[in-house]
Amino acid sequence: MNKKLAIYIFSGLILGAIVGLMFPSFGVAIQPVGKMFINLIEMVIIPLVFSALVVGASGIADMKKMGRIGLKSIIWFEFITTIILVLGLILADVLHPGLGVHIQQANVGDYSAAKGQKIDIISMIVNIPPSNLIKAMYNGSMLSIVFFATILGLAIASVTGEAGKVAIRFFEGISQATFTIIRWVMQVAPIGVFALSAYAAGNYGIKVFLPLAKAIGVMYLGLAIVLCVLFPLVSKFILHVPFFKLFRGILDLFIIAFSTASSEAVMPQLIEFVEEIGVPKSISSFVIPLGLSWNDDGTSLYLSVAAMFVAQLGGLHLSISQEAVMILMLVITSKGMAGVPMAGFVVLLTTATAVGLPMQGIALLAAVDRVLDMARTAVNVIGHPVAAIAVAKWEKEFDESKLQQFLKNGKRSQGISDSANAAR
Repeated sequence: MNKKLAIYIFSGLILGAIVGLMFPSFGVAIQPVGKMFINLIEMVIIPLVFSALVVGASGIADMKKMGRIGLKSIIWFEFITTIILVLGLILADVLHPGLGVHIQQANVGDYSAAKGQKIDIISMIVNIPPSNLIKAMYNGSMLSIVFFATILGLAIASVTGEAGKVAIRFFEGISQATFTIIRWVMQVAPIGVFALSAYAAGNYGIKVFLPLAKAIGVMYLGLAIVLCVLFPLVSKFILHVPFFKLFRGILDLFIIAFSTASSEAVMPQLIEFVEEIGVPKSISSFVIPLGLSWNDDGTSLYLSVAAMFVAQLGGLHLSISQEAVMILMLVITSKGMAGVPMAGFVVLLTTATAVGLPMQGIALLAAVDRVLDMARTAVNVIGHPVAAIAVAKWEKEFDESKLQQFLKNGKRSQGISDSANAAR
């Protein structure tokens, strides 16, 4: 992907929004084009994640090291998540996004699919080892896929002789082929993004957002602080890498994620990117897929602001202890979101029930969820390379020479990662 394509994609986003607002019926009618684009991306995500993890794990061949990488990844995810949840809480306490909203003037969205769901952390942990791998792939159970692919990679590494080498080359070939398919699909991204944007604008229209403009503004402000303040500070003082220079290198991926509201759409390019700047494949192919389920930085900001919005809408004034309990609930429940339909609303419902918040505000947020989802997904995407760099540096396996080469070139390469020669 190059900068010219990124410009085309962003142009498709803006043009689609304009067309959808001017011709709503047309915008709604072309939704299948956008859906087809998303399907093209999602069809290769599972084989890509699986093959990349097998290759990465086979390069480690050390169960203890793999466990250490997993533990450090989870510690990092929780560290950043907690900071962001507290940030959202502070913003909501200061700016009061739920005050002044008149429910009768706001459009109510449908979140009925979330009502029958529940967060079950124990069940999620028990089911990480999949009883049926095909079923896990069908359901998109990323944690189960990560677990099995890692075990398979370690097992293949223990196979001596030609059989083990053939197995590794097979998965290397699958990995490179899926990366190539993603690159082909990205060539039609401007058309797909145009259709998605036109549908969103045509289906919802500007009137849906006006009564909730303050809530949307507070969430966007919080996401901007995460992106422009928190990540740069963490990168400078903890990771010792220039965040904004790295961000420019994946600006096109940020635009894609924002336009499609899909982290999966750019996962292959994120893996390639972090490997290019110095993260070994054994870490990149593990941390980033795991992060799709456990490292939702933008979503964490949304959840804390949304929970406070719901409380303020109901006229509740939470004490510091109640807010602390709410943050604890969000830290726990947000990690059980993987594979749950309308996961954000399931977490909100779970938290609202536990803390005693009124429910009517959740329906209002459902009405504007698309515009919120775009921004929080884009921030999620930027959090993945930050996490991969953090784990690589923690493991003392980050290649500074690759980072310096990237900074010298000023842009990322367009080639396919060579799994056979990647650092392990």
